[in-house]
Order: sequence, then C-alpha cells, then structure tokens
Amino acid sequence: ALRIAMLARRAAATWLRAGPSLASAAGPAAGLALWKSAAVSQWAEKQPGERHGRPTAVETSDGETVVTRTPSRRKQALKVKAAIRAGEILLEPTVMVEPPRFKGHKRDRSRPARQAQIEQKMKEMPALIEEYRVERRERREKRRQEERFK
Repeated sequence: ALRIAMLARRAAATWLRAGPSLASAAGPAAGLALWKSAAVSQWAEKQPGERHGRPTAVETSDGETVVTRTPSRRKQALKVKAAIRAGEILLEPTVMVEPPRFKGHKRDRSRPARQAQIEQKMKEMPALIEEYRVERRERREKRRQEERFK
C-alpha cells in the first residue's frame, strides 16, 4: 500500500511539473498544464523569487541582498493552485479541440474501385489464357522439331 501511495504521489508530481519546457513537446494536451496558462505566467512573474529552482537575489527589510534558492516546482504548483482557489489568478476557460473524425479504413474506401478492376481483368482473362496456350504450343512444337533433327 505504501508503494502504491508513493507511485501515485510521483505521478501527481510529474503532472504538476509540466512547465514551459514540456509545453511544446506535449502538443494539444499541454493546454491543460498548469504553467501553460498566460494568467499563471503573469502571476508567477510578479511573485518575488519565483524562478523555477534557480538562485535568485532577494532584498530583505534590512537592505541586505540574500541569494536564495526557490522552492521546487511541486511547491510552486501548490502555491499556484492556492492562488487559483483564493481568486488571485483568474484562469481562462479551457477550449477542448474536437477529436479528428474517423474516415474509415483505406481498404474499405477503395473496395468498389478494386472490385471493378478485378471484374475487368476477369473479362480479359480467357483471351490471355488462350494466347498463352498458343504461344506455349508453338514453343513446344519448335523445340520438338529442333530435337528431332539434331
């Protein structure tokens, strides 16, 4: 049970991490990612020291500049979700793209043309068979004549 809980937590953390670097690779599904939203990006830019785990300089009330490391993306995602719940971030509605219409299998679409072509070839077949037999008969006769008078 502990292992399942850990796997579920890891899967949730992976979902939360879908940031700008993964947005282009994820395609249409990236629109559902937390960091893809313009409203979230604008909100994050206004927050002090929110730079995806990079060292950032923060000025304290004493006037000193302190270099700190920002929290992990998971903690940032939790902050963003809390801001969404609090109403600080107004998300634009998600537009779901319609899935492509299934056009069917190519073999089913081309079946009538293929059947017509087969029908046409079957009409030509008796003449082709007769031509082949005549040619073969002539070759056989020629070979027999040559072997006879060697």
